[in-house]
Amino acid sequence: MARQIRVLDQTTVNKIAAGEVVESPSSVVKELVENSIDALSNSISINIDGGGTRSIQVTDDGMGMSGDDAQVAFTRHSTSKISRIEDLDQLSSLGFRGEALASIAAVSQVTLTTRARGGKEEGGVRVVVTGGKMLTLEPTGCPEGTTIAVRDLFENVPARKRFLRSERSERTRCIDVVNRLALCHPNISFKLMVDGEERLNDRAVSDHRNRVAAVLGVKTAKGMMEIPPTECGSVTLSGLTSLPWDTRSTSGGITLAVGGRVVKNRSIIEALRRAYGSRLMKGRFPLAVLMIEVDPTEVDVNVHPTKDLVKFSNEGQVIGCVESTVGRVLFGSKQRDRPKGPSTPVTFPELRTKHETPSVQGRKPQSTLFEGEVRAQETPTVDIWSQIPNIEDVEKLPPALPEDAADRKLIIIGQLDRSYILCELGSDLLLVDQHAAHERIRLEMFKRKYARMGYSTQELLEPIHLELDAASSGNLLSMSKELETIGFLVEDFGNGQVVVRGLPQFLGQTEAHVVLKDIATGNESHEGCTSPDPAFTPLDTGMKDRVMALSACRGAIMAHHSLSLKEMEDLLKDLFKCDIPLHCAHGRPTMIRLPITALEKWFRRVL
Repeated sequence: MARQIRVLDQTTVNKIAAGEVVESPSSVVKELVENSIDALSNSISINIDGGGTRSIQVTDDGMGMSGDDAQVAFTRHSTSKISRIEDLDQLSSLGFRGEALASIAAVSQVTLTTRARGGKEEGGVRVVVTGGKMLTLEPTGCPEGTTIAVRDLFENVPARKRFLRSERSERTRCIDVVNRLALCHPNISFKLMVDGEERLNDRAVSDHRNRVAAVLGVKTAKGMMEIPPTECGSVTLSGLTSLPWDTRSTSGGITLAVGGRVVKNRSIIEALRRAYGSRLMKGRFPLAVLMIEVDPTEVDVNVHPTKDLVKFSNEGQVIGCVESTVGRVLFGSKQRDRPKGPSTPVTFPELRTKHETPSVQGRKPQSTLFEGEVRAQETPTVDIWSQIPNIEDVEKLPPALPEDAADRKLIIIGQLDRSYILCELGSDLLLVDQHAAHERIRLEMFKRKYARMGYSTQELLEPIHLELDAASSGNLLSMSKELETIGFLVEDFGNGQVVVRGLPQFLGQTEAHVVLKDIATGNESHEGCTSPDPAFTPLDTGMKDRVMALSACRGAIMAHHSLSLKEMEDLLKDLFKCDIPLHCAHGRPTMIRLPITALEKWFRRVL
């Protein structure tokens, strides 16, 4: 019988191994640019043609290589980053495997031109490798640094090339790789040319906001909140994150870097979302650039050949640092760190009645005037106007900042559909969702009561009997220990009944036992609100947040409920006293603003 197991030739082995590192043109770009960063380059230029399949060229002014090093660089497992296994515990470079050049050269034609920085040689060296075979090794004149040109990617592996995406998709992925690396290394100058068109050209800058402005746009950079360098044990976090309104439908707008290495980590992304709490709509993701520095001994980058997945020996510390630090930036105080820009921060109005509008044709007055005033010094001011969204673009809801907002008058016009309070804000229209607004007021009332009373229980003289189906009663009883930690006392009464003997003091009696039914049955949606779940509301503190959000929602003013002028006025006054007046307990907006400019465009007053 003929032997069925055979040893593959080296060319086939190299092509198979290349698949672990070279998944697509973007992975080639990533490997080459990371090598340039590791070479202590001050400037990196990238040129991509045909989605990266025709050509990729990366030029840097880094350390360069000698002729001997350039020749060995194409040998598998050759690297300057480590020399022994112990070095893996102290990695400070972006690459270390020693497979990138060998893998790339196995599936393309690679031309390497390099000259060592400060070397004794008068010139450099040029190396040409095709399909893993070295064709040329010769001296050449060139500046210090390295240029690597990759052409005809996967031409000798048609099966791989057939499974690439469209040229447009591959081009987009290459651009994304360069943009993320540029965001994480603002101290390096980056230039990106794609099919002859300049896509990025930014000099080295001292801070991430300027680099974000170059990569994502000035408006985006101005609308992001700064995360100052914060130490949490052995973890240091810094970066920028967007206001709650500037969100995306995917996590693609989040760039994570650990030790300068762009990585993917679902747990960190979820921690970032939880930090936004109820300010982030369900299914939405913020825009963020997070720089995480960890002791090299506490992170494992050897998880995946592309090095974009990492593991932490103490992942809980990293996740906690992200959640708590970003949370402090967003919620830590009423006085926010506003983005740098020309606009002057303004205060939200101390609402007070000025006078009533005279009756028009015998109608009952429907307007009350307010104007902005600075609060007393003991109360910090809040730059609220920058976070009220415009509805010129309903999908994105960008933030708007009228510079004269503090001087504008707020006039109550009336109700729309007995659900929305309409107000004039200068020449703009402000719409307030009365249910969402009252829900936010009640939520903060419960939080103040809880801060004052803590986990205290009010025992009932007459216990409340809840009649539930077997599944619901079993569900509620399974959570009895957790409910007890916030003040509920529930017991099994048999036959599907649960007896409630005590309620939290910070909740009202009626609301509390209704909320218990909601939790038992899973009926946590109401008035168009979505239930607080781990995907977008921080529940790691236990049942407290869930109960507060439900209680706030259940007792709030309903939609389609008529309000008097005085009730509307009181509601707005209480809303503007809240710490977070722009969102209900479940993350929905409490108000939006329709600028007069949008109306003028719609009515063709301006073009």
